[in-house]
Amino acid sequence: MNRLANGSASLIAGLLLTACGGEGSSRAPSPAPPPPPPSGTALTTSNYQNALKLSFGSALSAFSNARIGVLQVASLEVIPPDLGPTPCPVSGSIASQFTDQNLNGLLDKNDAVLMQWDNCNSGQLTLDGLMRVDLNDLVPLADGREIALTVTTVGFHVTTTTPGALPITLNFVLPIRYTRTTTSDRYVLAAATYRSGASIGEDGLEMLSVDLLQDYATNTYRYSLSGSVDSAFLDGQFNFETTEAFTGVLGEYPSAGQLVATGSGNSRARLSEEGSALADPDTVLAAVDTNGDGLDDAVVPDLEWSTVFPLVMFTSFRDQVVVAP
Repeated sequence: MNRLANGSASLIAGLLLTACGGEGSSRAPSPAPPPPPPSGTALTTSNYQNALKLSFGSALSAFSNARIGVLQVASLEVIPPDLGPTPCPVSGSIASQFTDQNLNGLLDKNDAVLMQWDNCNSGQLTLDGLMRVDLNDLVPLADGREIALTVTTVGFHVTTTTPGALPITLNFVLPIRYTRTTTSDRYVLAAATYRSGASIGEDGLEMLSVDLLQDYATNTYRYSLSGSVDSAFLDGQFNFETTEAFTGVLGEYPSAGQLVATGSGNSRARLSEEGSALADPDTVLAAVDTNGDGLDDAVVPDLEWSTVFPLVMFTSFRDQVVVAP
């Protein structure tokens, strides 16, 4: 448990910041109602790449935080001892406390864990706040188990030493269902809400859905996402969805797939494995139709995937070890 808890800082540092442009038995709050149609943000030749990158990046931040909750409980069969305040690598501390709802000593439905970072400084990242993980369901499978969780926080503060990066305040409700078998891992977020705020403004996600399958029998993955972004940086709201799931070989960027972002004025941008990008595994096409006439007004045929999304998301999680920094 100590390894997982301290390792959370490493996971957030490696994933969450890519996108940056109460205790007891109470239940997590319900997700917000569906958002209104997009308004305020027309996708243009000057902002469409930011919109596409924000779609991927914000969804990644939400997913990485939900996965922290999965890591805390996925391998447990019994309720572990509480982790008292444990020193972080540089300063501050981290602690965790489990709630065994039926007092049977086993991890099962309605149990919970509360994690607290108290100005936990790992050297590059300082975390401060509470994160609660509620176990909504646990179903044994013939070849593994399925766990339904809700990961929640309010006012969680993240500060990094990365030059130019601003402090961030996180607020989210992330329902996630994790299915593990001997040959696969699948993570499904549904109707999640996620807000990431800095001094320059806040980016909010509503009705976020993410579905990531890693199939180790075929060494492949499938990744899809959708939701609505309300961005202070882009001065408005737009929707996004994968019209074709991104697929590929584990450890490589996608070889197929398409994401479409939709803004006001019938504007549409897409990130797609098509054209010359099909021949280069490290690039993807980015384009925008600013007025809905079906014609591209700007195209980048070979945008580097690394500027959109980290390769770690398409790498086998079974090969990744979360350790203290």
